[in-house]
Amino acid sequence: MSEEKRKLSAFEAFKQTQLTFAEAEEKAKQEAGAPKVERFRIGEDGEYSIRVLPLAPSFDNEGNIIPMDRKGYEYAVHQFFLTIEVPGKKGKKPKKISIPVIRTTDKEVGKSVDLLDTYVKIGKEMYDDDEDLMKLFSASSYEGGIRWNYQHAIMVLDVSSDKERAKGPQLWQCSHSQYKDLDAAKMRLWAELKADDGQDTCPISGFTNAYPVKVIRTTENNKTGYKIEIGRKTLDITEAEAEKLLELPRLPEQLYRYTRYQLEATLVFLQQYDEKHDMEVCKEPDFIEAVEKLKGELSPEDTSHFDIATATNKEDGKDEVTIDSLYAEYDNITDQGLNDKSEEYKDLREKIRQFIEDKNLDVRISRTKNNLQLLEEVEEALDNQDKQPKEAPAEEPAPAPAQSRRRAPQPKVEEPEEDEDEEPEDSDSDSKEEEEAPAAPAPESGRRSRRARPGSEEAAAPAPVPEPEADEEPEDAPAPESSRRRLHSRRLR
Repeated sequence: MSEEKRKLSAFEAFKQTQLTFAEAEEKAKQEAGAPKVERFRIGEDGEYSIRVLPLAPSFDNEGNIIPMDRKGYEYAVHQFFLTIEVPGKKGKKPKKISIPVIRTTDKEVGKSVDLLDTYVKIGKEMYDDDEDLMKLFSASSYEGGIRWNYQHAIMVLDVSSDKERAKGPQLWQCSHSQYKDLDAAKMRLWAELKADDGQDTCPISGFTNAYPVKVIRTTENNKTGYKIEIGRKTLDITEAEAEKLLELPRLPEQLYRYTRYQLEATLVFLQQYDEKHDMEVCKEPDFIEAVEKLKGELSPEDTSHFDIATATNKEDGKDEVTIDSLYAEYDNITDQGLNDKSEEYKDLREKIRQFIEDKNLDVRISRTKNNLQLLEEVEEALDNQDKQPKEAPAEEPAPAPAQSRRRAPQPKVEEPEEDEDEEPEDSDSDSKEEEEAPAAPAPESGRRSRRARPGSEEAAAPAPVPEPEADEEPEDAPAPESSRRRLHSRRLR
């Protein structure tokens, strides 16, 4: 704008556009991000006392409570851990990473398609003559399948001790079977209280006149089990604890976020799954259409990105392995009921060791520490590392990191455990099967047309380039499964 057309002086123009204190406060809040939500975990056998908290209300701009679509104390979520193989760097062995994703067609997420569900549906239509693949599709993630893990998210206080309670509200993602046991115990107690004195408020999540819940974890014959009990002495919530609960993000904000990073990671996982099991589901037009549809429903402001070559999120530059991803993998292992003798538990321990080395953390690994204790120490070391630059004197830039630098692992690394039965068992398989029963094959008339698989009659008849050895094979002796799979991955197009 030319100087003749400007009606204000330079000082007056800048005065009217200066940042106010209120605007600066709001900007600082936005840049700081949401408060960190601690996780409640049951990592060892023993008794854990918790106080269930109700769902927190939200407020409009004028401070009035927004009517709640859901009341109570929990939200359900379907979760799956993508296990992706990342190429090794500088000649090192490939490594595996775990990325949690949610079912995008759940009501709270609100997308029209889900890639995992679409993949399984098409796969069952294409390969319904393959009994092994049909079983695999409906197996749990630790059995190599693609079955959702059904969980319930609850905000709780750990009231096992004053020290634990001082941590404030924590997020507990319990299995569906744990939730069913909790809900059944609650309803039995509630019926008794209502009959005695007409109590109409929830007996486990009310702020007053409510009871703590005891979760008892035991392991027998390498199988982990949980028992839920409700106490008979009420434990009230303080006003300060209620205020802390209001300050934290609401459960839907924590649970139902789906990003472009997760979509792209899902595609990589499914392409690797195709290759591993000699399938071509990802090349089907219906699957490609679902991918494009879901991409179009993501926010254009979401610039996150998953790249298998570097396995980094280009939006914020975070490594593929973070303290959050390690915790997520730990949660998945405990949800599956796998103990410290399982391969998954040992793989996670190796990832923790590598993470400690990569970050130069002053954390010592020993056989007396379990994975949860190590993760807690790692998290504390990372917090101290973040604070260190602010506290370190300016004239000592070099010595500070040198003191905390960890040497290459010495014999401190965990020694091999004694040989024991390492067969992992899923403590919650019955409840998951109840929620995610395998879908029945589509009727013959509506079945998806697919390419003929090598070894089948329809593939043998019109084959343009017959293989000599196929003519010598008896008609009633089908090729072994492993042979069929290899041929299937190389069929002509």
